[in-house]
Amino acid sequence: MAENKSKNAPAPEKQAPSNVVSLQAHKCTAEGCKHKPDRAGFCSEHYTWFKEGLITMEGYRAKDFDKKYHAYMNRKNRAA
Repeated sequence: MAENKSKNAPAPEKQAPSNVVSLQAHKCTAEGCKHKPDRAGFCSEHYTWFKEGLITMEGYRAKDFDKKYHAYMNRKNRAA
């Protein structure tokens, strides 16, 4: 009977310790942003910036950020 209990119980090395902190992102990946991430680790605004090429996947600004940002704002203002 003791053998059945040991087969059903997970091995001690497979159980997660109670003091483990979750590594999931709790804030946007972009520099200085503290909003909750929506998609791909970014908040909704920074996800749009990522898709436009303004920031990298790591959340840093692109090398030609100023040029891309002005083009993005021009497109955004024309659409509105």
